[in-house]
Amino acid sequence: MTIIEILRTVAIAYAIIWISYVLLLPVYAMLRRPGIESTRCTSIGNSPNIAIIVPAHNMAREIARCIHALQASQYPTDRFHTYVVADHCSDDTAAIAESEGATVLVRDDGPAGKTYTLAWTLKELEEMGTLYDLYVVTDATARVEPGFLSALVDVHRLGEDIVVGHAVVDAENQKWFARCLGLTLVHRNLQNWARQQLGLSSLIEGRGMAYSRKYVEQYGWTLAAPKLVEGTTHPTEDWRHGVQAVEQGLRIAFADDARVITPLRGTLAAATKQGVRWERGRMANATTNAVRLLFRGIRERSSIKILAGVDAIQPPVAVLGVVCVGVFAFSWLTADTRLELTFGMAPLCGFFLYGLIVVARGRKDGISPITVLWAPVYLVWRFTSFVLAMGLFDRLNNRSKKKVRKCV
Repeated sequence: MTIIEILRTVAIAYAIIWISYVLLLPVYAMLRRPGIESTRCTSIGNSPNIAIIVPAHNMAREIARCIHALQASQYPTDRFHTYVVADHCSDDTAAIAESEGATVLVRDDGPAGKTYTLAWTLKELEEMGTLYDLYVVTDATARVEPGFLSALVDVHRLGEDIVVGHAVVDAENQKWFARCLGLTLVHRNLQNWARQQLGLSSLIEGRGMAYSRKYVEQYGWTLAAPKLVEGTTHPTEDWRHGVQAVEQGLRIAFADDARVITPLRGTLAAATKQGVRWERGRMANATTNAVRLLFRGIRERSSIKILAGVDAIQPPVAVLGVVCVGVFAFSWLTADTRLELTFGMAPLCGFFLYGLIVVARGRKDGISPITVLWAPVYLVWRFTSFVLAMGLFDRLNNRSKKKVRKCV
């Protein structure tokens, strides 16, 4: 074999393996009846008492809307309590939240950030002697739908200690990149739904998630907290949290009806910066915690741990799309036979089929099929974010001169 043939074969194999993984699990879950709702079944009393924690940093414009949505929940009003945690705020977030009926906790000490805020809040509630059956976390920018709490509780009643919700992009954000990112949320929800049906572990969704009292008493927020070595917070703590929870023998359940509406970023620049941050966190987690979980799962012959490790290692779906297009183009230019070209086309066909499934499901979340016309631009944009995340971003912003903390 020539070097060209070897490279083409490796590229085709890589693309086929990952597109098969992304496509076949949801298809198998759709074909399998009945679906598996939970690997455990534990009787839990009706209407658990819920603490809703909303971390907020300078969210004066958004917090009232968030609280109103929570107050409209179709859940007994005497069974949930909303805590807004004003984290290093310099605006009127605390005053507005209090005027809307939420209990406000003010945090001005220690490092800022959602992870540290949640860890601090759980300790504060413990010191206050305030115990709840379920601890729900949502973003200050998000709006939960009326059935959000009930849907989380329904899955929690099955004996699950961690339950994540179904994030949907806000219809008010009609920018092209937001609608495309909305399809990415559809992809994520589809993958989580498949894992819930198959009794596997889902990916943590930080915009809306719930933790049992048992989990909080045992772990607090330690599985999400980064180990800092001279730096700032670890990006995308949800990746690390999910992997380390599964490593402890836990399963992350998915409540498809627990819908939470998120506006995403309002500008392309902000969305790009966030995308770079996400990819850096994902790569940092993939090369450390995820690899460890994968090998542990193999040693223990645990399908939940193995697939959770693979989930954390797999390339982003946009990067996979670029790879599939690249493999097809490379095969078109170098293939000597029709069979070789067919193999080169296979990953792209699989990606196209998966895209159709995502677009079809996206209609339920209010995303028009026309959004897919932006796919080429979106793939280039997200792939660029992936490249920037590998180090170019620092050089472009002259940040290499500063000390950057490394988190594991």
